[in-house]
Amino acid sequence: MLEGFRVLDCSAESGFLVGKILGDMGADVVKLETPGGDSARRGPYLGDIVDPERSLLWLSLNTSKRGITLDLESERGRDLFRRLVPRFDVVLESARPGTFDERGLGFESLRQANSGLVWCAVTPFGQTGPYASYRASDISIVAMGGNAHVTGWLDRAPIRCTMPTGHYHAAPEAALGITLALYGREDTGRGQFVDVSMQESQLQALLSGPSQFEAAPERYADRHRAGDRMGKSREIWAVKDGYVSFGLRGGASRIPNLEATVQWMNECGMAPEWLLDHDWAHYNHNTMSTLDFAPFEEAFGAFFASKTMRELFEGAVDRRVLLAPCNDAREISEHQQLRSRDLFVTLDYPELGASIEHPAFFAKASRNGIRVRMRAPRIGEHNTEIYGEIEVGADELAELRREGVL
Repeated sequence: MLEGFRVLDCSAESGFLVGKILGDMGADVVKLETPGGDSARRGPYLGDIVDPERSLLWLSLNTSKRGITLDLESERGRDLFRRLVPRFDVVLESARPGTFDERGLGFESLRQANSGLVWCAVTPFGQTGPYASYRASDISIVAMGGNAHVTGWLDRAPIRCTMPTGHYHAAPEAALGITLALYGREDTGRGQFVDVSMQESQLQALLSGPSQFEAAPERYADRHRAGDRMGKSREIWAVKDGYVSFGLRGGASRIPNLEATVQWMNECGMAPEWLLDHDWAHYNHNTMSTLDFAPFEEAFGAFFASKTMRELFEGAVDRRVLLAPCNDAREISEHQQLRSRDLFVTLDYPELGASIEHPAFFAKASRNGIRVRMRAPRIGEHNTEIYGEIEVGADELAELRREGVL
């Protein structure tokens, strides 16, 4: 889809996935990192061997890219950057707003020599506004983006997901913005500045949550809020080896779901008589209090706790029950449907003496296949070929390495 376009990826960890998505879509993505390797080349390490080339974070988020090193704090490094940029369609970065301008490398100055340049900045709060200059980690983004309000258990403090969802929600937004800017350039001949706020991207991921907050600001976490009486029914249930998501909600689409689950419970000898005799035609979760939900939660909870995630999921598919496992990495890697669709591909890392399984694609298209193109680059692996494009020869490369520029 993006074959023929070139991306200079200067981002830190928060932008890694953006470049990977563009690379999977066919763009020639060149990852720029500091001499000696990016700070993200930290543990955990493949095989627990401490080596920046074995960083699992780096290896997983920088596939489909080539790699170079460059010190943008040095004058020679900045000069090389200015010479490189005209050869690229896109510059991707995630620095504090104004950082590239302070170096004389900002969008406005560089577009003078490259009017079609598309510049994308992925930052915590965007380029403007009261928080634009604030630093923020993923946990800050998750909290200020509203996700912590609905995550975790109601009787405990909010928690964040184990992976940086603030980064991962912003990445496809940035990739889409870049793609649209490139298509727009086909008509106008001009590039654009794509401004991505991780906080706003996280907020959008809550679907209708933000619009409902004014009416019901209290925290509901692992439960589903219902109706005027604000009963909260359990949404996440503990099972033998993890958790599943299942709602005790009514309505035309949900009542058959509840009835089918009760019948399943009965087959297993776990449906109490009162539940078998319940009048589902008049069941309305919107009029129930938390106390009203309690006997239902006890009965359904005992049934779910007797089975594994896989048993429940497979049974739910057979019975057309609306239930979903809360999959962890193990479950995803062993997922029968994903395996049947060839989601995973093995990439060889001969320098590390290893082969690693990666997702082969993030979507399937009828044409112009989306797929992982290559393994993640080693430190400075493509310096010679990329700098060769701007006529930096072997002797100059050696000198730049000695000076710490590369």
